Amino acid sequence: MNRAALGRSARAACLACLRPLGYLAFVVALGALSTAARLLGEEHELGYFARRLNAMIWRYPEVTRRGVQIAWLTWVALFGLALSPLDPIASRWDEVLLAALALGVLWRHALGSLRVGR
Repeated sequence: MNRAALGRSARAACLACLRPLGYLAFVVALGALSTAARLLGEEHELGYFARRLNAMIWRYPEVTRRGVQIAWLTWVALFGLALSPLDPIASRWDEVLLAALALGVLWRHALGSLRVGR
């Protein structure tokens, strides 16, 4: 293997390892944008802009699908670690927090589909 091919394969391996972190960061940023829109409100200029931008991005599921899949995969891994004997946190509050996070997301998703149906 020549040096250029080795460099390309090293870059491809690095991207394969880092890409899921990028997807996760994207979903976290979308959550922060949604939270900012909700906290600032419709009457604030930045809140109005954040709400519109968030709605525009979520309108394209092909953009958000991979990030949401990685976020759920990360949740499953963290929940599995929290339930395992290798849990680094001795209390049960990490499981409670992760379960509440998942229920909150599912609740919001269920309410969002009900609002669309009206």
